[in-house]
Amino acid sequence: SVVYYSTSTGNTETVGQYIADAASVSLEEIGDASEDEVKSYDSLIVGAPTWHTGADEQRSGTSWDDFLYDTLPNIDLDGKKVAVFGMGDQQGYGDNYCDAAGELYDLFSAKGCQMFGLTPTDGYEHSDSKAERDGKFVGLML
Repeated sequence: SVVYYSTSTGNTETVGQYIADAASVSLEEIGDASEDEVKSYDSLIVGAPTWHTGADEQRSGTSWDDFLYDTLPNIDLDGKKVAVFGMGDQQGYGDNYCDAAGELYDLFSAKGCQMFGLTPTDGYEHSDSKAERDGKFVGLML
């Protein structure tokens, strides 16, 4: 397993390191990952911030944008286990809270990955999020 992240301000890297430490796995910047490296893992934990609020694609404003649309389509990930975490600002951007996490979830799911880690939205103060599916978040939203 591995934790893949990309970041603009460093917050996603910090949280990614906490998750990697807790899971005893390495933390890697997705922009530095090769197709073969990504394929080599049985399970992935993926995390991104949301910068391009309201966008339908390329929502993170990080290396994820290129990876998801230029690299991921070429990788066979059928059956891989994937969990998602997202970074966002529910007060300042409550109508786009953690949207990039929803993009990660949708695109990895479309590649045949087994998605894990849906979490309740209870206790969050946001009005809308593209990271919600059937009343739950697609992973851990921070």
